[in-house]
Amino acid sequence: VWHAATQLNNDKAPMTTDAGTAATPFDYGAGQVNPTGALDPGLVYDLAADDYLSFLCNYGYGASQIKLITSPPAAFSCAGNASKDLISDLNYPSIAVTGLGAGASRTVTREVTNVGAQEDATYTVAVSAPAGLDVKVVPSKLQFTSSVKKLAFQVTFSGKNTGAKAALTGSITWSDGKHTVHSPFAVSSS
Repeated sequence: VWHAATQLNNDKAPMTTDAGTAATPFDYGAGQVNPTGALDPGLVYDLAADDYLSFLCNYGYGASQIKLITSPPAAFSCAGNASKDLISDLNYPSIAVTGLGAGASRTVTREVTNVGAQEDATYTVAVSAPAGLDVKVVPSKLQFTSSVKKLAFQVTFSGKNTGAKAALTGSITWSDGKHTVHSPFAVSSS
């Protein structure tokens, strides 16, 4: 299980590179390390071996190639709809989307698990998107209860006609008032 519970303090200055420029998701990944925050992350993005096998299939590896590097279940085979477009659906806190041209859109799905001490928790989303990119998260609220521990959401990226050559970066952040779970994204046209 990879814990994406980065407790960000909005009162601090933004993260920067060693050169002093503003850091992007390429510099800091899914967030900064906060050891005490990892003890009570609130939400996590769970991944299992099957998720990584699907990722390899979508990347273009065949079942026979995958069997050379790992030991999947005996009846393992790649899905017939395997495609590089599905790589972005790996249930990982960071989101990377490639090949999004002007006027196009792409939707990715994520699932989070509430592991916080409070079973009844409502998380709302905040989106930080650059000019040239529309980002919509559905639903915009996640309501967890004692019987509902896992919830999925979709993020739709829509490119505007800006002619951006570099990747457009931003983030989505889920918060219940106590926990802040930050997921950076990078979207490129190539």
